[in-house]
Formats: sequence, C-alpha cells, structure tokens
Amino acid sequence: MTDAQWGGLPAPVVVRPPTWVRWLGPPLLAATWLLFVTPVALAVHERDWMAPVRGSGLGVFGAVIGWGVVAVLLVAIPPAIRVVLTYRTVLDAEGVQAPFSRGRFDLARVTQVRWVPQGGPVNAASRPERFEVLAGDAGLVARVPRGEADWDGTRAVLAHWATRRPEIVRDEPTALALADESIGT
Repeated sequence: MTDAQWGGLPAPVVVRPPTWVRWLGPPLLAATWLLFVTPVALAVHERDWMAPVRGSGLGVFGAVIGWGVVAVLLVAIPPAIRVVLTYRTVLDAEGVQAPFSRGRFDLARVTQVRWVPQGGPVNAASRPERFEVLAGDAGLVARVPRGEADWDGTRAVLAHWATRRPEIVRDEPTALALADESIGT
C-alpha cells in the first residue's frame, strides 16, 4: 500500500526470516529430528539401551554422552521449527510488535533507534548492516537487517518515528541513515 492509502502514514513492515530459511529449514530440521529418533526406536525395539552403539567401541561412557546429545536434540529441534515458522516483527507508524510473544511496544515506549553498520568484532561478514530498536528496560525489541525486510519501508517507518519523537535518534550515523544520505538503497 502507498502512503496515501494509509492516510499519509508509512505502510507497516513485517520482518521474517529469509524465505529460503522458512521453506528449507523446517523440512531439514524435521528430517534431523527423525534421524535422532531412530536410535531411540532401536533401543526400545531391542529393549537394550546400548543397542545403537554396540560394537562401535564407544563403551558405556560414550553411550551415555551420545544419549545426552540425542535427548538435547530431540527436545530442542521442535521449538526451533516453531521459531522458524512463527518468527516475525512488525514495525508500523505507532510502534513495534516484538518477536517471540514479547508484546507490543508503542512509540512512546521506544527509547532509541540506532543504525549499526556491517561488521562486528567477530565474523563481520555475517553481521549485515541493520537498524535496531530499543525500548527502555526491555532492551532490544527489534532488529531489521538490510536484506530481510522491505528496506525502504523500514526506513520510512523509522523516519516517521523520528519526526514524531526526535529524541529516539541519538547519533549522527542513524540520522544520516534515516535520511538516506549515508547508505545506498
């Protein structure tokens, strides 16, 4: 929708994991989960907790460690699938709907919007340039990486916020990024 259709307000922006992650991640995670169910099924079928590793040379200590790894993965993979499928952040003219059921943060609760250039102390290539939204004691409530959302829409929403509450933009790089003077489109 255009600004005119929203009564002059910027259109809401929905941030989700990349499409390829949403389409490829859950089936791969489900296949991995099924892979880790097979030793459990074998142990139950054989009525012997050592059956999956018998003859491998791991011994009792290796089997215990292996069962620990299997247990952790069997518990962790289903919530990971849920996160990949349901993760979303919504930025609109009135505030942000934070991911992971953290609730809504109206613009009055937002304390800072900051621009973070690409990089970081470790593995700089996988830390893309992004906007981050902070809200008081809640801390970081939204992170919008450049490649994962409607970038122009994100800048429009955040620039709208900055016109309504100029105090949330505390540094020059963020002001320039919102004005589209320091970064490309």
